[in-house]
Amino acid sequence: MIKTTVGLRPFRRTGPNLTVESLGDKVLVHNYGHGGSGWSLSWGSSRQAVDNALTNGKGGPVAVIGCGALGMTSALLLQRAGRQVTIYTKDRHPNITSSVATGVWSPDSRICLKSEAPAGFADWWEKTCRTSFRHYQNLLGLPGNPIEWVDTFHATDTPPSEEPDEEGDARADSPEFAHFYQERVSDLTPVSREFKAGQHPFRERYAVQGSTMIYNIPAYTQYLLDEFRMQGGRIVTQEFNTPEELKGLRETTIINCTGLGSQALFGDKKLVPVRGQLSFLIPQPEVHYNFSNASAYTIARRDGIIVGSMNNGRYGSTDLSVDPQQSDDSVDAIAASMAGLATG
Repeated sequence: MIKTTVGLRPFRRTGPNLTVESLGDKVLVHNYGHGGSGWSLSWGSSRQAVDNALTNGKGGPVAVIGCGALGMTSALLLQRAGRQVTIYTKDRHPNITSSVATGVWSPDSRICLKSEAPAGFADWWEKTCRTSFRHYQNLLGLPGNPIEWVDTFHATDTPPSEEPDEEGDARADSPEFAHFYQERVSDLTPVSREFKAGQHPFRERYAVQGSTMIYNIPAYTQYLLDEFRMQGGRIVTQEFNTPEELKGLRETTIINCTGLGSQALFGDKKLVPVRGQLSFLIPQPEVHYNFSNASAYTIARRDGIIVGSMNNGRYGSTDLSVDPQQSDDSVDAIAASMAGLATG
């Protein structure tokens, strides 16, 4: 195990905020609150935010606040529309929430509460999801493999048809999150295959094989930053504590992509942190697949094999301290499933 990270997902109970408001003589466009779906929905959500900025803004250069997944994609889409862009950010990779994400295609992971999803939200989500998916397919095969498809295996003692949509939500202290993937966009990923005992090498009775898309976050982040800079973009290190401070920017149009920071900056009480912890094993190029069981999962990224707990989402927690026992338990759970592979 080479490192363990802890991050806080910027979850918003009613879903992402993409509203437009006036801030003195400036136009402020929001683009934050995507929970565990920030990377996955970034291109589609930023497409809407940029359209809002171009429609409601006053022309000229645009400021983007925040340098995470939503900030970088918003900035690039603005540049492609012919605008000059400056990103203002307190921190940047690797010291931002987006840098400690799992890096797996998960467009409905903690996207909103089932009971608080507004009317029409599922339609918005599907459009945003499909837009993002199309963008990602144009990034396959680039140097460094910033985006790639990998096989996935899930081992279980429960018949696959009886398992919940997302086991990571099965914590006693978590509310019921909304899920849309199966009913809305299941056509985006290949059909999975099911295996019974004796047809697979894992300890559990059943196994399911599928495919998913992953983001090798260091390489992908570098790709986004390189393109932004090549198009003349600037990054300025600056922290904002009140909306009034934004009025001092030279740009008249601003896109706010501060994620959980909007809780303090704009007083958004619908934002709730959801804690997540990930541990990294040394990179192993020969392990080019993801795996999960009832207790833990692995993601085979180029910068290391991620190991996480299925009960990894602590709703409302702001605790950034590492829990070594959680990491050890996750590794032990994966090792137990894999024990049979060693003897063939």
